[in-house]
Amino acid sequence: MAAKRLGISRDLLIHPGETIADILDERGITQAELAARTGVTPAYISMVISGKKDISAKFAMSLEYALDIPKTFWINLQAHYDAELLEVNEIDTITESERNVYVELADRLNILCGQGKIPCNQGMEENILSLRRYFRISNLSHLNRISANVV
Repeated sequence: MAAKRLGISRDLLIHPGETIADILDERGITQAELAARTGVTPAYISMVISGKKDISAKFAMSLEYALDIPKTFWINLQAHYDAELLEVNEIDTITESERNVYVELADRLNILCGQGKIPCNQGMEENILSLRRYFRISNLSHLNRISANVV
């Protein structure tokens, strides 16, 4: 269902390691040479390129020296990937207790939808995410912890 919201699936997200692989191909640099230039093992480079390891700030700095591409580029690329991955997997964060609270909020949901404050005609998961945003809360089951006039 997250693919419906984003228009993409997790399979279409591009890990920063793929960018490293493209640059190595363009420049004719082997993974072993990049490993030597960055001070990591060839296995580590392979894991980053295959998306099994992320680009840390320290590794981003090493890539800056080795490839003459700023560390901020690598850090931002990783951050954008992480954010996209979070959004794609956001529905997976919905808890059973939130689903129970959602049932209790059915009347409030209809009012908010009628007022145009949240989108109408969504599935339960999308409604829960919309309610999180509306109430500015990370989990609907925590609503009882905040002021009653917010709800």
